[in-house]
Amino acid sequence: MVANPYLDVDKEILGEVYTSSEPMDNLIVLCDEFGSRFPGTPGDRGAVEYMVEKLRSYGLEDAHFETFKIPGWVRGKATLRIVEPIEKELECISLPHTLAAEVEADLVYLGDGPIEVYEKRKKEIEGNIVMVTSRTPVGMRRPLHRTEKFHRSILAGAKGFIFMNHYPAYGPPTGGVSPIIPAVGLSYEDGQFLVRLLKRKGRVRLHLKTTDRNVEQTSFNVVADIPGTSGEEEYVLVGAHYEGHDIAQGAIDSGSGACVVMEMARVLNKVRERIKRRIRFLCFGVEEIGLYGSKAYVEQHEDELPRLRFMLNLDAAGSAGRKGVILHGLPELEPLFRRFAEEMKAEVPIGQRVSPYSDHWPFFLKGVPTGSGGDLEAWVRRGGRGYGHTRYDTVDKVELRYMRNAAANYSRLILRVANVDEWPARHRTEEEVREVIKAQGYLETIALAEKVREYVSEWEDLHPDTKAWLERRGSW
Repeated sequence: MVANPYLDVDKEILGEVYTSSEPMDNLIVLCDEFGSRFPGTPGDRGAVEYMVEKLRSYGLEDAHFETFKIPGWVRGKATLRIVEPIEKELECISLPHTLAAEVEADLVYLGDGPIEVYEKRKKEIEGNIVMVTSRTPVGMRRPLHRTEKFHRSILAGAKGFIFMNHYPAYGPPTGGVSPIIPAVGLSYEDGQFLVRLLKRKGRVRLHLKTTDRNVEQTSFNVVADIPGTSGEEEYVLVGAHYEGHDIAQGAIDSGSGACVVMEMARVLNKVRERIKRRIRFLCFGVEEIGLYGSKAYVEQHEDELPRLRFMLNLDAAGSAGRKGVILHGLPELEPLFRRFAEEMKAEVPIGQRVSPYSDHWPFFLKGVPTGSGGDLEAWVRRGGRGYGHTRYDTVDKVELRYMRNAAANYSRLILRVANVDEWPARHRTEEEVREVIKAQGYLETIALAEKVREYVSEWEDLHPDTKAWLERRGSW
């Protein structure tokens, strides 16, 4: 049996977490008073000021916000009409960063959009409107993200893109793309109507129109510290993005994550005399449409990164399920984290996987040891976002017990990460980072994004938003 050197601290942390409703109280304010906190909305700045004041009230050191510019986006009305063989309008929503455009073409349905189908059906796709579901195709070892389906459709010649929710009764899904062709989200029910119509009639012609604006905007990162007692410069970081998509409150994804981070800051500050190394707490802006907050932080604090021991990303931390850690290709940390879990007498499943779609990624690319909160086994079984990225991601979907469990597990875990003297992980080189990406199957995804840029740059009469996008060299 492993002895627990922090038994007294654990009891104090657990007592604070399980006798307070603070994370849910904060979530209600963020969602009900400030809405989605989407960049460019009044709720963005208001939520940031609220979080900073809360962190100051908890006694955190140097609680403040940092600003950065982003290629922002303002939603306009989107319409999708069937023009043949019947006339009918379907409810749809633009996908963020899509452009204002209009196209009339035939529907090509690709199901879940497996990788091989785009080349196989290229002749059908060319000049037409592709529809795919939001589900990862059966048999894939990694998630097939919306953006990859979008890019593969473009390379096959698509002139429009429809992203159909694979969950019934959740409405049209949202999620960022690039301003290349008009792209919209469609509900499962309306998508299935199109599938049945196509099967019965053999051909469906659609008219798709979007009226959105791509504009420069300002957003924010919230930063606060608990100083370590050792005086060492090495530190650890825990963060989550605070904003949701503009169509909903973004309560699970990831208002709950930001509120868990704030709760960790509150309870750990009460035991600050037992923390050796500085712990930094971050609530990132603009994760949903390009990881702009975490990218900005990494750029603004690049000189500090060599001293960053570990970054833990708690995206959607208040969702249902076990609160474990998914390490990002760090087998050397597994024994240590399992020992921590045994000390804590807590259920903390440990897994290994990394993806490029959340705020750990800019840190990971710089070689920083990173991990995410969650349960890899549950993610595989669930196979999707649930209410996430829909209008129904609201406060009533979040349960306090899961937020408490997250705050309890991750507070005690990050305390141990900050305190342990023999830390097995080191910063990776650029080549080592590349090898991890290759092992996870994402090198092709990264190459695909560059291939799309090269392909689109040869088009004539480019939309102004597309030109501006090409001039911004993105980074994975």
